[in-house]
Amino acid sequence: MAGILTKLHDVFQDITTDDIKEFCKDNVNVRTCLIFGVCVGVWWLMRKPRGIPPGPRFTLPILGDLLSLDGGDGDVRIAPRKLRKQYGDIFSVYFGPRLFIFINGYDLIKEALVKRADVFSSRPSMFMNDILTQKRGIIFTSGQQWKDQRKFALETLREFGFGKTILEDKINEEIGYFVEIIENQKGSQFDMSRLTQASISNVIASLVYGQRFDYEDLIFKEYLEKIEENFTAVGSTVVMNVLPILRFLPGDLFKFKRTIRNVVAIETKLVEASIKDHLKNYDENNTNDYISTYIKEMKRVEKAGEESYINRENLTKCIGDLFVAGTETTSTTILWTILYLLHHPSVQARCYKEIQDVVGSGRLPSMKDGSSMPYTQAVLQEVLRIANIVIIGVPHTVDEDTIFHGYHIPKGTVVITNLDSVLLDDKIWGDADVFRPERFLDGNGQLVKKEEFIPFSLGRRTCLGESLAKMELFLFMTTLIQRFEFKPVDPENLPTLNGVFGITHMPSKYEVRAVPR
Repeated sequence: MAGILTKLHDVFQDITTDDIKEFCKDNVNVRTCLIFGVCVGVWWLMRKPRGIPPGPRFTLPILGDLLSLDGGDGDVRIAPRKLRKQYGDIFSVYFGPRLFIFINGYDLIKEALVKRADVFSSRPSMFMNDILTQKRGIIFTSGQQWKDQRKFALETLREFGFGKTILEDKINEEIGYFVEIIENQKGSQFDMSRLTQASISNVIASLVYGQRFDYEDLIFKEYLEKIEENFTAVGSTVVMNVLPILRFLPGDLFKFKRTIRNVVAIETKLVEASIKDHLKNYDENNTNDYISTYIKEMKRVEKAGEESYINRENLTKCIGDLFVAGTETTSTTILWTILYLLHHPSVQARCYKEIQDVVGSGRLPSMKDGSSMPYTQAVLQEVLRIANIVIIGVPHTVDEDTIFHGYHIPKGTVVITNLDSVLLDDKIWGDADVFRPERFLDGNGQLVKKEEFIPFSLGRRTCLGESLAKMELFLFMTTLIQRFEFKPVDPENLPTLNGVFGITHMPSKYEVRAVPR
């Protein structure tokens, strides 16, 4: 390279002003060279790696394929569906200058995430995610760091009762506070979203901090408000992942600065404050929550001189991951379930009858009742399917150049295993856009397991809190239906089933009447 530059320098040094004037006399040459130069420049900026999956042909410099993607009135599912129909189950798209490859269909997603998990289990480096997580925690890390955090989290949460009665007791305790607030509404209309978010968040708090928060606790309320702000802003902040240069624009058009401030405030006032308190009052014989157990492991690793990612920085980010993942998805699913019950009162009536037949009104529903409530379980599965909370799943990447079904996937490419292509596919479900719980029941009315039912994804990176989410969803919803009949505020004007797309697929804000039974 140095030799080439030296030769070019020598050539240009020999060119005189008279040479330039003589060349410029021929306007055709100038125009031809300019056009050629522009064409070469555009080609250089628009060139694509050889062998990648098909996709939009007219890719612009900087913007990529953004102008050719039809968003469908804000529905982020529409463009991938159209591209799949046009280019097949594996296609490529440039979001800005970043290459994204979409993998669609159950068989291909399973092959990538299960059969070739060694290749597709990493997370891509993306500007906004890296800023917020500092490349620590559970959700957006890879390699040994991710393995250390996930292994510790799974072992600790199992010890705390994942799938056991002790965890069920914690959930039922929180349901008691939740139901009391709803009863106080006395059947009048109200918005359940913040209350539901707070209640589910408190279940995680009891596991992580060893305590629940009063719904009126100022720090807890501030935490919930800032989380909601960040989730609402994600449609803007996600642009930073592909065009980070936009952060230098005046003001805060893309909510970049506000999101950072919110994360810092949450970590400082709630997370770090609790860690400091746990360190101050640490007792190795009394490790009954996630933080104290993590501190105990940190001290063990330090004493043994082991190389490990179990450290203070990762603890802070892991707590954030557990709260965000464990709160938003489950609370959103509960809100979707109530919304679908408003639209299908006969489904709500049938669930109530099943709960009465199995449990009655004298006690709370229990996880052991689940096998005797196939219809209610089918309803919950149908909500998870049709609402599809995570939409396209969390992004993956490959750590080296990879060939998948004959296509070249360059190292570092963002790989999207599109859950929407499975959960809302008519070829699998027949009438995917129809709310029909019976699709999960056999001819005898018993619950059947559908292989393509993958709302928590597949493989090594499947949702860490899947068992907790299923337990919370069943216990919350069966108790709510047992205690209340949910009615629309205006039976002639039901709240819309069109969702809001952010980090998760959320129902639009709505009010409901919870009439005590």
